Amino acid sequence: MSLIPVPSPAPPKRLAGIGVGAFLLLGLLYPILGPALPLLSEQFGLRATGASLLLSLNSAGAVLGVILAGVLSARLTSRNRSLLAVATLAVGCVGLAFAPTFVLALLAALLLGSGFGMLDLTLNVWLSTSYGLRSAAMLNLLSATFGVGAVLAPLAVGFADGDFRLPLLGCAALAGLLLLSLFALPSAAPEVYTPTQGLQTEVRSPRLILGGFMCLFLAYVAVESGVASWEVTHLRDTLGITTGTASQLSALFWVSFTLGRLISAPLALRVAPAHLVTGSLVLAAFSLALATIPAVAPYAYTLTGLFLAPVFTTGLVWLTRVLPGGAAPTFVFAGAFLGPVLFSPVVGAMRDQFGPPAIPLTLMGIALLDLAIVIGLRRNL
Repeated sequence: MSLIPVPSPAPPKRLAGIGVGAFLLLGLLYPILGPALPLLSEQFGLRATGASLLLSLNSAGAVLGVILAGVLSARLTSRNRSLLAVATLAVGCVGLAFAPTFVLALLAALLLGSGFGMLDLTLNVWLSTSYGLRSAAMLNLLSATFGVGAVLAPLAVGFADGDFRLPLLGCAALAGLLLLSLFALPSAAPEVYTPTQGLQTEVRSPRLILGGFMCLFLAYVAVESGVASWEVTHLRDTLGITTGTASQLSALFWVSFTLGRLISAPLALRVAPAHLVTGSLVLAAFSLALATIPAVAPYAYTLTGLFLAPVFTTGLVWLTRVLPGGAAPTFVFAGAFLGPVLFSPVVGAMRDQFGPPAIPLTLMGIALLDLAIVIGLRRNL
C-alpha cells in the first residue's frame, strides 16, 4: 500500500513547529521503555523474559499503528490522523505511569506503540510533501529533534533515580501541547490511497527484493531498539551500578547516534548507499562484541550508536533508488517495527539462560544476520 498525500494548507512555519515537537515526542518515547524495564520488573516481579513482553507489545502496537495510518488515509487528513496518534500516545503515557497490574502495563505499552507507529509514518509522509523542493532538507533538520529526545529520555530517568513515571507524564504534557497546536491547523482533503503503486520497477523479482529490504530493516530496528531497551539492564547487572547511573550512561548511545546522523550526511555524498550500510553494520557488530567486556561496555555501546546511525536513513535512500515509488517505504515501515516483536523475547530468554553477557552477544548476532541480508541484496541487484 502507499500514501500519496495532498499537500496541507497549513502555514509552513506552524507545521515546522509541530514537526519539531512531534519528533521530539517520538524521540523521548522511543528509548524510554529500556530505562523503565528494571523498575517495572521489580514492580511486577518479572524476569527478563516477562519484561520483554512489554517491548514486544510496544513494537506490535507500532506495526498496528502503521497499518492504521494507511487504512485511515482515505478517510482522515494528516492533521486528523496526527490528532488521533498524539491522543493515543498521551493515554498510553498516563496508563503506563499508573498501571496497577502487569496486564494494564501491557495494554499501555500497546497503546504507546500504536500511537508511535501512526504518528511516525503520518508525520514523515506529511512533511515530505509540504515544503516542495526543500522537503528533504526540512525532514533532516526536523528529525534531528528525535535524537535530542532520545538523549533526554534516559537522562531524565537517570536523574529521577530510575523512576520513569515523571518523564512519562512529561511526555503526556508535551502530547497535550501538540494536540492544541494540531487543533489550530486547518484541515485538508484526505490523501489518495493506492495499494500497488511503486512496485513496477526494472529490477528482477521486485517483490523478492522488497521482502529483502523489509528483512534488512526488521533486523536493523531489532538491533537499534535492542540496545535502547537492554543496555541499561546490561550495564546495571555487569557493572553493579544503579539503574539511574546506567540510564545516564545509556544516553551516550543516543548522543553518538545523533552525531552519526550528522556525519553520515556528507559521507553519503561520497559513498554508495549499499557500501555505507555494509560498512556500518560490520563496525556495529564489532562494537557490540566489545560490549561483552565490562570495563569498556559503556564506550562500546556509544560506538554502536555512531555506527548504526547511517543504516536506516541510508538504507531508505538505497530502497527508493532500487524500488522507486510510494509503496515500498510503507511496507518497510510496517515490517521494521516487527523486529523488536520477534527479537526482544530472544534477547530476554538468552539473558535469563546465560546471564548479562548474552545481551550484547545476541544483539551482535542480529547485526550479523542483518549484514548477511545486505550482502544477499547486493548480489541480487
